[in-house]
Amino acid sequence: MKLLTPFLRSFSIVTLSVLGLAACSSDDDNNTITPPTLVEISESEIRVIHAGSDAPLVDIMANGASFVDDVDYAMSSGLATVPSGSYAVAVDAQLPDGMTTTVLTADLEAEADVEYTAVALGSVADESLMLKLIANPEQEIAANYARVQVLHASPAVGLVDVYVTEPDADISMMQPTLSANYMDVSPQLELPVSDYQIRITVSGDKEVVYDSGSVPLTDESDYFISAIPNTWSGMSPVALLVALPEEQVLLNDKSSGSNIRVVHAVADAPAVDVFLDGNSAAAITDLKFKGIAGYINIPEGEHTTTVAATADNSVVVIDKAPFELELGDSYSIFAVGSLTDNDIEPWIIMENTRKVATEAKLTVSHTAYSAPNVDIYLTETDDISNATPVLSDVPFKASSGSLSVAAGDYVVSVTVAGTKTVAIGPLPITLENGGVYGVAAVDSTTSGAFDVILLDDFVDEQ
Repeated sequence: MKLLTPFLRSFSIVTLSVLGLAACSSDDDNNTITPPTLVEISESEIRVIHAGSDAPLVDIMANGASFVDDVDYAMSSGLATVPSGSYAVAVDAQLPDGMTTTVLTADLEAEADVEYTAVALGSVADESLMLKLIANPEQEIAANYARVQVLHASPAVGLVDVYVTEPDADISMMQPTLSANYMDVSPQLELPVSDYQIRITVSGDKEVVYDSGSVPLTDESDYFISAIPNTWSGMSPVALLVALPEEQVLLNDKSSGSNIRVVHAVADAPAVDVFLDGNSAAAITDLKFKGIAGYINIPEGEHTTTVAATADNSVVVIDKAPFELELGDSYSIFAVGSLTDNDIEPWIIMENTRKVATEAKLTVSHTAYSAPNVDIYLTETDDISNATPVLSDVPFKASSGSLSVAAGDYVVSVTVAGTKTVAIGPLPITLENGGVYGVAAVDSTTSGAFDVILLDDFVDEQ
């Protein structure tokens, strides 16, 4: 983060000190020098939170200067100390072509000793994106207490009740700690340092739609908590973004688990069944080459996977391979390798499933066992003679990650690294804003050496 002239105070002190020294004369020791009066520069604190679930990365400008760059969804800039005064704040969206466009503006008159939190919330798609400004006087927090303030920042969720209790307290006969509608912000609450549980219900109902589990509040900490749209795993409509002065924590619902899908990318292997954690019942059955088993939700943590032939489960090609999942995340598990070479293994990549209204997201993965390193082209036509690859020298079991791409019609071509000889494609594709797309290169059984698997919004998952 780039702070706005944080050195003004020290500059003033140094300047006045130099002036004072210049007024002294060695020829007149009897002169009485009156020290200059130091002018204290008043200061404020400002932070920005990105809570627009379909908005891209943004840069924040203040009076035409960069305040903080590359703020993604569910991120807080942290509190920055700035001179009090007038600020023209602009939120610039980063576009996939590398340009930016101003999507939000606000004028802020920052008063001395006041803490300002500007939250970008709403939706780009329905043009409801806006800045919500919360101002609080800077105040000390009493020893053995923590301060909590809650903002309802999820536009698809109506009036809710929020319960902040000791862990596992029975809320059936309890009054909510607070009730809030979209864009409502609570007073600053001071709570004794302890472990707490935050639960959210529809107003007047006791059925919990969000449960934080046990979370600690630490001594003299200042928590600004935004209930934001859940773009991760699980059924809860919200997640909690906890902004502290210098960091942030995302609290997914405790039962969010993790989303996994399995992709059969072994060209010479038959249809398979997939077993999790040693269970005798298959989690996925009869998955054929190039088949995609749609996302299923399982608990986060450590797991094992076993893959066996559907025709005969005694033929095991992957035996209790371990893998680990994080709460709230989504993953693709590719079965890759070669049955002929007795070399089949799971390859796991994390998926970014959040949809962004101003761009398409494309992930390209190299799962072709027999292919060398490759270059990948994304062009307007199938002529790559003068084109530069978007990804170069990509090895087996490597993924591009989620690429931000402008909507439009493209051609995907995959060549042996360093050459223009097309090994996969040319493959025409259409990408739309708000879409999430995946392409996996695989070996082929029917059409030459290599083929592709199309994922996500390209096809309906099985």
